[in-house]
Amino acid sequence: MDRLSVCYTNFMALPFFLRRVVIFIASVALWVFGAWLAHMHVNMDLCVVVLLTGAGGAVWASEVWRLWKVFAIVTVVCLAILKS
Repeated sequence: MDRLSVCYTNFMALPFFLRRVVIFIASVALWVFGAWLAHMHVNMDLCVVVLLTGAGGAVWASEVWRLWKVFAIVTVVCLAILKS
């Protein structure tokens, strides 16, 4: 357990941008692994979870989700208007 806390402390000591780059690269690697599993016809339920996790991590680490936040809010408001 001490090794994990040392790794976490070292990771948090990195600059913010470098931490995001590391998370982005790990997420893309996870996504590629999920694509490889799908190509090898492994259980598709597992592949979908791995692919979504990798894609979600890449979007979060790259801060692209902030661009879509406004679009999501407008969509929810429009749906609420249409529902009533």
